Amino acid sequence: MKANPPIEPIAVAALAESFGRAAKSYRCHAHVQMALAHWLAEWLPVNRIGRALEIGAGPGEFTHHLLPWAGELVASDIAPEMCAVGRAALPGIEWRELAAEAPVGGPWDWIFSSAMLQWSTDPTDIFSAWREQLAPGGRVLAGLFVADSIPELNALLGQDVPLHWRTAQEWRRAIEAGGLRLVREETGRRVFWHESAAAFLRSLHGVGAAPARRMPVGKLRGILREYEARYRDAEGVRATWTFYRFEAKGAAGPIR
Repeated sequence: MKANPPIEPIAVAALAESFGRAAKSYRCHAHVQMALAHWLAEWLPVNRIGRALEIGAGPGEFTHHLLPWAGELVASDIAPEMCAVGRAALPGIEWRELAAEAPVGGPWDWIFSSAMLQWSTDPTDIFSAWREQLAPGGRVLAGLFVADSIPELNALLGQDVPLHWRTAQEWRRAIEAGGLRLVREETGRRVFWHESAAAFLRSLHGVGAAPARRMPVGKLRGILREYEARYRDAEGVRATWTFYRFEAKGAAGPIR
């Protein structure tokens, strides 16, 4: 059974354009993505060796955690601008423009992904493509955002929510439907504080996480005022995120 798609599937071209525009500002705003990358890195293998592909690498926030890597390491992103920034920061590894649906160049011993999969329209197809490119015994290690992420903003947006957040259970079904077997999984809830609701919104735009059409300015201002009224406390304006990390391997191989 396939996981539910976003309410309004976001075109790959729109995603590439949005994240491309954010390539130079990404690191200044990616506090949540950095936290997810650090959390996912806790599950990296002790022996970092073999042929590895990172998908949706952005400018390389998770890539830094992979180094040093003994063997071939390829970082990729759908946005050429992200690859350019990543290449400048980490020139010692290969960078490729690559879509998640086509992880060519296998067989890979490892496929990594951090803070990308939540944008996928059909994760089952993506996982199936990843499984086909895995070497025997190869594994997938990924982290993403799941349901109950930014519930504060979603409650105010109503039908204007740009992304349907899948539950961990939906992701589990998609992983298995794509021919992968879970080795382990975990969810974690984190709260981040911002100076203002406007600063929180700027952080989303700053990492490219706003590819959908813009709402009228008056409506947006009203949402920001309501956000301030409901969700400000002594530490600032809060935004809650739910992280999900998993490790999986091809279904044909035994899980050790």
